[in-house]
Amino acid sequence: MFRIFTIPVPARTPHGRCLARYGIEPARAGDPWWVIYRDKQGRWLTTMVADATGV
Repeated sequence: MFRIFTIPVPARTPHGRCLARYGIEPARAGDPWWVIYRDKQGRWLTTMVADATGV
């Protein structure tokens, strides 16, 4: 399920840290989330985070 976070989720990326506004919920409990964020050039990218359920 696609989710829009009410509070941005901090995520570590290959380019440093970011605040992700969108995510794809895992199918099974304990699996990582895929979060979607924009880099400084405006490109949309994804990365995994261990837990985004606190949002």
